[in-house]
Amino acid sequence: MEGEKLEKYNRLVDETDEAYHRMEDASADLVNTKPMTLAGILALCRYIGPLFEGDDSPDLPEYISYDDDTQATPAEALCHVRFTFRQLVITGR
Repeated sequence: MEGEKLEKYNRLVDETDEAYHRMEDASADLVNTKPMTLAGILALCRYIGPLFEGDDSPDLPEYISYDDDTQATPAEALCHVRFTFRQLVITGR
């Protein structure tokens, strides 16, 4: 491949790489944001639920790092979500 076809190919590779990095950044933001509303908790549960449904071990990070410099394992994060959900349901806040 050469000339115009090579240029077009290289441009498509660059655009694909850029799209992949944007998607990776967005998924990191999703995982690293503590849900604080009922809608956020439900969104997280919908996102993470399928990761635990299969027989294979989920490809989750060992620790999730939050913006406030705290960390949690995925299991701890899920427990936090369940506790927050319970508090929101009980107190309405």
